Amino acid sequence: MLIVDQSKSNIVNLDRTINIGIEEKSTLTDETEISAQTDGYTVILGKYETETRAREILIEIAREFKRVLRTENRGTGQQRFYDVPKVYYMPEK
Repeated sequence: MLIVDQSKSNIVNLDRTINIGIEEKSTLTDETEISAQTDGYTVILGKYETETRAREILIEIAREFKRVLRTENRGTGQQRFYDVPKVYYMPEK
């Protein structure tokens, strides 16, 4: 899964991501940041006005990550599950 940051200037590959988390509010901007740690560097994915909104975004990312395509064979009723390539776009504030 890929995550496109809020500014549309970075794409983070979850396969190479160590951690995605919420950073405490910055005293300069009074915003809560969601950042990803990948390969020894940190990318800010988005900035939000409240920690509650940032948590909602993390839940959306997790839901998108676990979404799969389910198909059913009409003759046998057997189900198959496929991992669908996904891209998550960080929402605006």
